[in-house]
Amino acid sequence: MIQADAKNNLNIVRLSALIFLLLGAYFSIVLFQSLQFDNNPLVWLTAQYYSQFIPFYTAITLFLAGFFMAFKSSQTNFYLAVFGHTASEEILFSWAGITSTQLPLVAIIIFFPLSLIAIWLGYFNVLKLKKLSVIEAIFGIVISTIFILVPRYL
Repeated sequence: MIQADAKNNLNIVRLSALIFLLLGAYFSIVLFQSLQFDNNPLVWLTAQYYSQFIPFYTAITLFLAGFFMAFKSSQTNFYLAVFGHTASEEILFSWAGITSTQLPLVAIIIFFPLSLIAIWLGYFNVLKLKKLSVIEAIFGIVISTIFILVPRYL
């Protein structure tokens, strides 16, 4: 009975990792293609230029969470939390009118529920990996909030 539960858990982890990896890879490629690079260094620090990278960064964190999940890395819960906070904050701040998002509607529809699942998986250690420390949790929240808000308001 216990062996069957462990095998079922492993299958769920593998399926989750595959979903995160495939969606992360797909959106990373799609969102990378929409980036506009500029040779003028004066443009690099503007909010408009910087904000175009937020959707790509969000997709990359989804991919990394899936990658670490696939290999059952000790950093899995941290990357799940970072993706979860980044995606959910980007979408919720946009819905609240605090920011505007450049995420396509299909990405919003997919990323928001995945971000909530990622937060749940990461914080509750559902995958039975290294638990997320308080410092890692605070760092994940702070870094995602800074990444989303600070450049838009400086």
